[in-house]
Amino acid sequence: MRNTRLRNPRLVNLALITLSILVAPNVKAECGAATHNGNGLSPELRSLQEPAAQGKEDYSDQADSHEAQGEKYDDSRHTILGLWKKVYFSGGMLNDVGFTQFSAGGTELLNDVGAFNAGNNFCVGAWKKAGPRSYDLVHTFFIFEGLNAIGVAIEKSHLTVSRDGNRFKGTWTQDNYDLSGTVVPGTHFDGTITGTRIAPGLEYPFPLPL
Repeated sequence: MRNTRLRNPRLVNLALITLSILVAPNVKAECGAATHNGNGLSPELRSLQEPAAQGKEDYSDQADSHEAQGEKYDDSRHTILGLWKKVYFSGGMLNDVGFTQFSAGGTELLNDVGAFNAGNNFCVGAWKKAGPRSYDLVHTFFIFEGLNAIGVAIEKSHLTVSRDGNRFKGTWTQDNYDLSGTVVPGTHFDGTITGTRIAPGLEYPFPLPL
């Protein structure tokens, strides 16, 4: 019965469409979780909004000197590699929080908790360099109904590392698919991302979740 259910595209589509109706359109499904709607959050977390840009970090590709121009292409100084606090926003509201590790082999590992009410989830991605201090990331995970995998979410993001190498910002989109590869209606999500590096010698990036 379990195998028949998973292989029957009509039943899979019906289940995913039902889930999409129950989920608000600005919500991202976290790794390993079917959906996340923030209903279990405290009022303080539900009201958290994306912080305004502080203007302290320089993300530009403009250089003021020949030396700075050369440093712009120095991967040892400006790189996505390492451990980061990663925060997602959608519609200007807090959506997901996690710790992400970018590895030299072009892979990424994310441990996220939704907006602190989605449990402890792990998922993986692959990245490539798209330009000076800019990176493209594709991130994928299964969508579950109970213990049954009924679909796949594909998240894509573009990230830019600050000139000091300790922060990044970017945008993300997510689309959900059934197991036959058909996009599930009503499951397109998008928003912005911020990241703060975690490393020896750097101050730990409190406060959480922001």
